[in-house]
Amino acid sequence: MNLGVLRRSVAVILLLMTASILVYAHWTEITLLLEESLEESLEMLRQIQIRYFVLAFSVYLLSVYFFAIRWQKVLSSIGYDLKAADLFPIFFGAIFVNNFTPASRFGGEPLRIIWANRRFGIIHTHALITILFERLVEAVPIALLFLYSLYFFPLTRDIFQSHRGMLSWSTALFLLLFLLGAGTGTWLFRKKLEPFLNRLHQNWEQLRKSFVPVLLLSCGVWALDIVRLEMVASALKLPIPLHIIATVSILYLVLGCLPITPGGLGIVEGGLVYLLLYFGLPLASAGSFVFLERFISYGLSSMIGFLYLSYYGGVAAWKNTKSR
Repeated sequence: MNLGVLRRSVAVILLLMTASILVYAHWTEITLLLEESLEESLEMLRQIQIRYFVLAFSVYLLSVYFFAIRWQKVLSSIGYDLKAADLFPIFFGAIFVNNFTPASRFGGEPLRIIWANRRFGIIHTHALITILFERLVEAVPIALLFLYSLYFFPLTRDIFQSHRGMLSWSTALFLLLFLLGAGTGTWLFRKKLEPFLNRLHQNWEQLRKSFVPVLLLSCGVWALDIVRLEMVASALKLPIPLHIIATVSILYLVLGCLPITPGGLGIVEGGLVYLLLYFGLPLASAGSFVFLERFISYGLSSMIGFLYLSYYGGVAAWKNTKSR
């Protein structure tokens, strides 16, 4: 058995065992709490404001279209003349694969590469380089959003306090450790990253033409993610502050990257509910918020992705990725 698969299997088993022990120890309290919260959640969901739900779903569709525009800009810089509308189905197909494979943020990338090659003749290496370039540029808004979330997070708020308009020693130390950690991580994985970085370097003169639009579109995608979560909260009449929404967005990304369950099922929902409980939301409100959000980002997106996969022949491309 592959060592990586064995490690993931052991991690899942340990998580299930721990969860089972905790549930068994507090079964009575959990049952009573869940019954009360479930009734409240169902009542909240029955009273959702449909216009905000529709807006949240529309913003989600727009964000996926932004992804398509972003990739189109990068592909254009290396000589591929495509329309964003041509790439839109590929992204929803990738989302479907993401939702049914571990490491949900990256599982659909092989499908993008193979599907783009089959449909538009994009060379595998070029597709890989453009996706890697996207990810590197997207790290900028993610880092900014992460720092914003840390600034308002109770456990780390003191780190970012300033003294007479200047950075405190704790802030400076945190930033230094952050940079050292990033540098150490890059150094440790330099051998694995070296082939990709070499390919990026070889095509940098072409790729850099798209840097500004890709950066702006990446910022736009994450801004839309915040707006979507705000719309979900508004649909449930929940006054959730912006910094909590930003923290939810970042945690969603982190939990979705964990290669434990398909599409992060259970991991994402549990983590987001716990975070909202930590910030003071009642269990019913937290559960309703997460359910409605996942209904859009997991349920509806999977349905659309399946339709695109079936209509455009992406199923064959997906099977091809599984056989490699």
